[in-house]
Amino acid sequence: MEMLNLNCKLLSFISHLKERCGLDEEECVELMDSSGRLMSLEGRQQSMALASSVLEERRHYILLRVHRDEGHGDQKYAPHLSNFNQSHPELTDLLRKLSDPDKNQAAKIRGRRQRSKHSRSKKYLENNKTKK
Repeated sequence: MEMLNLNCKLLSFISHLKERCGLDEEECVELMDSSGRLMSLEGRQQSMALASSVLEERRHYILLRVHRDEGHGDQKYAPHLSNFNQSHPELTDLLRKLSDPDKNQAAKIRGRRQRSKHSRSKKYLENNKTKK
């Protein structure tokens, strides 16, 4: 765990954060708070605004690396913590969903279709029983 000064420009804050964590200056990073909310640093990598305008004092944040799929425009988030699954099990599933929103949307649609199909079959069977 690191304690960092938020009274500096986001540009400097992010640069220092990458340096302290051994990340390449060109890598895109994001921070996630303990509730799973992303801090939207990606678009502010070069911002001159203060870090305190985005981040709150005395809060815990998890450093994420952002990987972009140039072909689809998708973003995948990978925690920089080596023991993320053990230290933050409640956020593991959320991070997976953030990294693959299309897959999760498709699963929801499939689930709705299956439930709908099941309820139509059940209604059909009930209607045919009453007619006999």
